[in-house]
Amino acid sequence: MKYLLSFLIIFYTGAVYATPENIFLFRHSEKSEGKNPHLTTAGKQRALQLPTLIHQTETVTLYSTNYNRTVESASELAKHFAVEINIYDPRDLVAFKEHILQQQGTVIVIGHSNTSVELAALISELTVSKMLESEFSRYFLLQRRGKNYHLSDLRMNF
Repeated sequence: MKYLLSFLIIFYTGAVYATPENIFLFRHSEKSEGKNPHLTTAGKQRALQLPTLIHQTETVTLYSTNYNRTVESASELAKHFAVEINIYDPRDLVAFKEHILQQQGTVIVIGHSNTSVELAALISELTVSKMLESEFSRYFLLQRRGKNYHLSDLRMNF
């Protein structure tokens, strides 16, 4: 009985503090012009390559804003990891950050030049330089280190 009680305490305590090991923050790939544009040919090619940046993990949770360019950027990741694309509201990043930190495994977020930077800053608690409108190869990887996240500001080689 004593061992069962100890196991239950450890199990439920771990569940309360569940946080993702890795958080990838991508800006959507290259887009066409217009109000709610689709990806360009170059953007589609970049989106096809995104899964190569993420090592297979047991649990992947994928998020995107509800715009053509972000959902299209997320589609290949959804197919590759056999997961659904969860839509999030980019207007409340503080609440979204709290939601992300309740997930497990790997979290992938497809956002925008401004929201990706802001979310990286919120999670890492660091100042992150702005992303230029022309930057599509830049992305962020946040890796859990104890209770904090280490931020890597990275570039795709494609």
